Amino acid sequence: MAGIDYAELRRRLTLGQVLELLGFVPSARCDAQLRGPCPVHGSHSPKSRSFAAHLQRHCWHCFRCGAGGNALDLWTAATRLPLYEAALDLCRRLHLEIPRLTARSPPRT
Repeated sequence: MAGIDYAELRRRLTLGQVLELLGFVPSARCDAQLRGPCPVHGSHSPKSRSFAAHLQRHCWHCFRCGAGGNALDLWTAATRLPLYEAALDLCRRLHLEIPRLTARSPPRT
């Protein structure tokens, strides 16, 4: 079985898609940046602003727990699934075809 092309999956995903799946409700918004409770460490205060998500840059960071990364990293951290299972789960939930690695042709001599 071919592995998952994680780089391609990261290109296909948006941070907004993952935040929506997580039910993220921002407590503040400034242009393309959302602030609110962290879905990774489970802050529950609706007024929390420890989590920052930059929708145009497709990256996020929590200033309390120190976690951060891209959309796939967020899903992996928030669901506590291993990367492979998190990627399959995201593709299933978002109705995306799983990007598979293909065998590369040997170099021509």
